[in-house]
Order: sequence, then structure tokens, then C-alpha cells
Amino acid sequence: MTEEQKHLTAREVAEAIADSVATKEAPDVFAEDVVYIMPFALPGAPSRIEGRAAVEAMFEAARSSAASKALKIQEVVPTFYESRDPEVVVFETLIRGESTATGKPFEFNSSIGVLTVRAGRLVQWRDYPNTITGALESGTLPQLITRLQQLG
Repeated sequence: MTEEQKHLTAREVAEAIADSVATKEAPDVFAEDVVYIMPFALPGAPSRIEGRAAVEAMFEAARSSAASKALKIQEVVPTFYESRDPEVVVFETLIRGESTATGKPFEFNSSIGVLTVRAGRLVQWRDYPNTITGALESGTLPQLITRLQQLG
């Protein structure tokens, strides 16, 4: 951890994560024992991932997914909500761009995250992604529907 990272606030960590949405690269803000939680994960997908290496691997897999490749993100507009606890911040991201699958522009709220930061490092991220709209805009909604039908 660099000296600068020791002093990152929860808001600054959230800003780094919001910036990473456009680049699709995992930001260097994770604690070694970070916990990533998706309370509304799709059936069959993990709802909890523990450890820096595992979270970074999840980002890598997401970046190489068909949905991610189909969304050419041109702008990320984050909104931050600071809490009474200086270690916690909530943020939501609006993304704009063009779908390479449909050729159409898109704009949608992609996620809400609740972050807990200690000593300048992200220790917990509760993520609430907009999976259905993301699939719709990326042209992968039929694959998502098929996956869900296979579970039923």
C-alpha cells in the first residue's frame, strides 16, 4: 500500500471504482481480505466472493464477458451518498455509450454499491447491479433468459 492509499477516504475509493467502470479494469483499492457481496445475484452465480485475488479474477471474467464487450461505455456519471459513518459511502452509476451489438446509444443506471473502506482500502462492497437492463442494452438478454429458463 502506498502512502497515498493509506489516506484514501471512502468517497475517494468510490470515485476510483466509478472511474473503473469506463476502463473495465479493477481499481487498485482492494484490501487483501475484501468481501464482494451481491445480495441479488442471479441464480447459480456466487453471491459472495472473498479475497483480493478472487475479486480481481471476477472483474477479469466480467470484463471478458459478451455483455461487457458489447457495451462501449463513453461516459460514467456517478452519484455519491455519504453516510454518517466515514468508512461507508453509497454510490450509483449512470452509464452512457453505444451498444456494439445493437448499434444504438444507451443510457441506464448500472449499479448501486455500498462500500466500506478502512485504512484507505476497500474491505466490503455490497453491489446491486442492474443485470436485466445491462443484458438488454448489450444484446445478451436472450442468453440471460435462456440461462434463467434452464434453472427452472
